Amino acid sequence: MINSKALCLLLLSATAVASAQDSQNTLISKKEALKLSSLSNSQTGRNKSINVKSGNYKNFTGKVIGNHVRLRSQADVDSTIVREVNKDELLIVTGENNDFYEITPPTDVKAYVFRSFILDNIVEGNRVNVRLAPDLDAPVIGNLNTGDRINGKISERNSKWLEIDPPSNAKFYVAKEFIEYAGGADLKQIHDKRSKDLTKLCNDAYYSGDAEMHKPFEEMNFERISSKFKLIINDYQDFPQETQKAAKKLVALQETYLQKKLQYLEQRSQMLDSKLANSNLESTPSETPISTPVEPVIVKKTESTKMKMWEPLEQALFSTWRSMHEAKNISEFYEAQMVNTSTVTGTLELFSDPIKNKPGSHVVKYRDIPVAFVYSTKLDLDQYVGKKVNLVVAERPNNNFAFPAYYVFDITH
Repeated sequence: MINSKALCLLLLSATAVASAQDSQNTLISKKEALKLSSLSNSQTGRNKSINVKSGNYKNFTGKVIGNHVRLRSQADVDSTIVREVNKDELLIVTGENNDFYEITPPTDVKAYVFRSFILDNIVEGNRVNVRLAPDLDAPVIGNLNTGDRINGKISERNSKWLEIDPPSNAKFYVAKEFIEYAGGADLKQIHDKRSKDLTKLCNDAYYSGDAEMHKPFEEMNFERISSKFKLIINDYQDFPQETQKAAKKLVALQETYLQKKLQYLEQRSQMLDSKLANSNLESTPSETPISTPVEPVIVKKTESTKMKMWEPLEQALFSTWRSMHEAKNISEFYEAQMVNTSTVTGTLELFSDPIKNKPGSHVVKYRDIPVAFVYSTKLDLDQYVGKKVNLVVAERPNNNFAFPAYYVFDITH
């Protein structure tokens, strides 16, 4: 029989052993936690505790709502700035950390790993640091382990390092106040694919457009070129910068095309006048009475041709205006232009010099000094040649000539 005193001693001994074991286990857990924490800090460069919501976090696509928004390596305003992002850029949000969103690295961000740890594009070593720059002092943004495969190239900044895409465990941070919800996580992928498609379309349209402008007018197919740019402008409005550039390029191509068309029509008109003149000279005396009334007909045809020469330019200007004013016709285009008309005063003279890209069919002179080029598709300006006139006009491209060019709406004299 064990007496009560011996029993008490036995129980006290067992309790002490158990307490010692618990204390040892607790001490080991703390050491392990501290070791892991120190290892994480030394490897990642993060010296502040973080509280990232993860696990069941639902990733989404965020849109940047400001310009020059800083993308950081840590969820800390004192951390390294990776780069700046601008308004309307899309980012994949994968978590939260206090006042910051955790995001995946943008595709244009590069990372660097020391070449000594890489053999035949395979990582040889555990927890190999991946840094933001090819420098041992650069922030660590992730890690690679033995067996990981990479695709990299020797850094131009430091040949001891390989330039690679950031690893999957790399995360950057951006302040929540500059991000708004744009859609699900797949939206960014769809957007990136459309961006690549748009780049191909732009390259094709710009190259084809420039090549087309070098062809003779008779061989040009402007509708084909126009359709390429209209596809960009109409179907990729979620890329406003690119669509604006495409619209400006299309206008420039239209102007070049119309100038070539005007030159072509001028040449045709001159050839027609020459043929008609030769035909009149070759007429026999017996035909003279019959040909006498033909002369005014010839003049009217020449005048009509001269006015029609400017219709393609007016149509192009209207098309550009209509792209910004839905369901409008050319009459409304001219009505809108009439609001901002001005008056040009002087003596109207024919501008018959055989030069390319001339900005008008007539010139207005004031005290024998040219002040403007003018043309019209509605009024026969030839009827006012040699007269002092007041012209109601709207501005038009002057093709880099010394004086402004105008379209004539009305004439008083």
